[in-house]
Amino acid sequence: MFLPFPREHPTVFYIWYMNFKQALSGTVSRILRFIGIVAVLYISMVFYLALTERRNAYPRAISHNEARAAIQETAKSAECTLEDGTILNGWIVGNNDVPALLYYPGADEDAAQFLAEMGTTDELRLIAFNYRGGADNKGTPSQETFEPDAKAIAECASQLAGGSVQYLAGRGTGAILAAEQLGNNQSLILIDPVESIADALAKKYRFLYPKFLVRATLRMPEKELSKRQNQVSILFDRKSERDGAHIVFRMIPNSKAVERHGGTLKEALLKNIQKN
Repeated sequence: MFLPFPREHPTVFYIWYMNFKQALSGTVSRILRFIGIVAVLYISMVFYLALTERRNAYPRAISHNEARAAIQETAKSAECTLEDGTILNGWIVGNNDVPALLYYPGADEDAAQFLAEMGTTDELRLIAFNYRGGADNKGTPSQETFEPDAKAIAECASQLAGGSVQYLAGRGTGAILAAEQLGNNQSLILIDPVESIADALAKKYRFLYPKFLVRATLRMPEKELSKRQNQVSILFDRKSERDGAHIVFRMIPNSKAVERHGGTLKEALLKNIQKN
């Protein structure tokens, strides 16, 4: 190897050159070692999130004691028995002679939270159930049960409402389930909807779990909604969820956009219904 100075009679500059070379080699080695450690940690995190995807995509809602206490005097308990015998617990708020609204809660939301926020109203009869495995319900939520359970909930709500539910509403991933039940002569209110479970997980974990890795396939039924845009309203509730809601709004641009504008969720929702 050619060296700029003879080895027999090293100069000060030669010694400096060799020291610099050794330091540079050590620095490069440490950088490569650090990159390797970061890569191993990243791959481990991705692998962990992939293994726990079902739990993250279909989380079990925790019972919200304050919300349940708030609706104790106004809500009537209700049950929905699924095909496999699993019983879902829920509530009904309001009297029989007003239109019924069925609410599908967000993935980790206790349905009692929505009912507590809405309180009592003379315009609507509110019906809501928690999902399989959520709050006090037994069972394990999964991709295989999520949509069939939502359909069963709609059937139970129709029976409780005396044959028909006029309004369907849902928050987050619950908005997707509500959209899947939309039929003729019904109105749909999507509250801070997400385009898909994959989109929701990608937003939550960002680069740690990219969207293309998510295996959950539940997504907003864009094709069906595009045929019923005049039946759909999108309610922008929380500022932190606006980006996801705007994605859904661009999917169905002729739907009605409803802003909360500093009021309560109840005020925004009822105002939208009264306009319809």
